[in-house]
Amino acid sequence: MKKLETWMDRITNESNLWLNAIKMEDEGEYLKAFIFYLKDSSECIKQNSFVRAALSCSCAADCLAMDGNLAGARQLYLQTATLYENNAIQVIGNSVREALWSYQEAYEFYNLACENNKAQNIYEKYVSLSRKVNPFFGEKEAMESLRIRKSDQVPQSGIHTANMQVSADVDNAIKNFLSEIVATSDDKSNPHIFQRIFNKISEEKK
Repeated sequence: MKKLETWMDRITNESNLWLNAIKMEDEGEYLKAFIFYLKDSSECIKQNSFVRAALSCSCAADCLAMDGNLAGARQLYLQTATLYENNAIQVIGNSVREALWSYQEAYEFYNLACENNKAQNIYEKYVSLSRKVNPFFGEKEAMESLRIRKSDQVPQSGIHTANMQVSADVDNAIKNFLSEIVATSDDKSNPHIFQRIFNKISEEKK
């Protein structure tokens, strides 16, 4: 009889993408961590766990920012914001509090992605929803709340990898990830791209 997997088994499992990502990030292996975070986000999206997917996507973006790839980071910050915005729309009928929180997250990441118009749109939605909960909630209160969150997250840039093949593979991984989100069938994505990048990065470390 097969033993049931417990939560402790899951967090100690070497195949746990999230834990492997954290481990790589702690060791300063930002590109490897990026791969694990992106794979984890992709798996979460397949399971309709959008908040968790957004978290992993933002961590993948942070890793690229730490490696100096700000262009790639902004693409993932944009997708993170989109995931949070979509989550707000989905949960608004059940939890206004979670919807407001999701809008806060979306506002933060749209700003990190340098998408000012989209951030402004989220700001307006946030104010509108807040006023329905509290008629005395005004733009000043909203701006103070969102401004604090915006200043919490500032991407740091390190030394961007000089290997052109690795850079191209990272770009392809991002494109593959984004296509998976909108794909209607598995054959629209390339599941082998992540392993290819991981191998390339490992070779560069030798």
